[in-house]
Amino acid sequence: METGLTNIKDLSVADRPREKLIKLGPAALSNAELIAIILRAGTRSSPLATICNSIIEKISDNIFNLEAIAIGQLAKITGVGEVKAITLIAAIELGKRSIRPATPLVLINDKSVEALIKPYFNDDTAVQYHLVILNNRSELLATSEMAKGPGPFPDIKSILKLSLEAGAFEVILCRNKIKLSKKIANEEKAYTIQLDAAASMLRIKMRGLMVINQLKT
Repeated sequence: METGLTNIKDLSVADRPREKLIKLGPAALSNAELIAIILRAGTRSSPLATICNSIIEKISDNIFNLEAIAIGQLAKITGVGEVKAITLIAAIELGKRSIRPATPLVLINDKSVEALIKPYFNDDTAVQYHLVILNNRSELLATSEMAKGPGPFPDIKSILKLSLEAGAFEVILCRNKIKLSKKIANEEKAYTIQLDAAASMLRIKMRGLMVINQLKT
């Protein structure tokens, strides 16, 4: 791939950086072409291609070298100036942030769990269950809506399978707040105890059953 950039006005429309990106994707563009898209235009005395080629020469065609260049130094390149330097550095920073892992969502207390799961409960006429899976730092690993098993509750084997696959240390079973018959309520208590015991056998902690009011307050 050529690192230099020809005067954009001299290129065919299909070969200009923006059109080329649309047609072939960003990976097909050289560093100089990508910089040209970011900077958008040159100056009266310095065409955009000249500016981009100067930047490429300054960093030896290695984008990582831009991190070592101060905005003031970059601005001194003919045709760049402070505004273009700031624009370029901001774009580089966005690129760096896009590949950093997202900050883990920590769910230490019930309030944080409720805030996460409440939007998933969209039916106030039917019972819904949702599983929250955490690691040993109370960081969210996964969530899953749990379909009912043969009876009125989620299948315990399915819960354990999901938990093991996600590497769970702790799980929380959430249910929307809906009126249960006395019989079903008692069965749910027994079911929760059974689930807790089954999880414990696999060394998975169960925080319990959390009933969440899905109605807006």
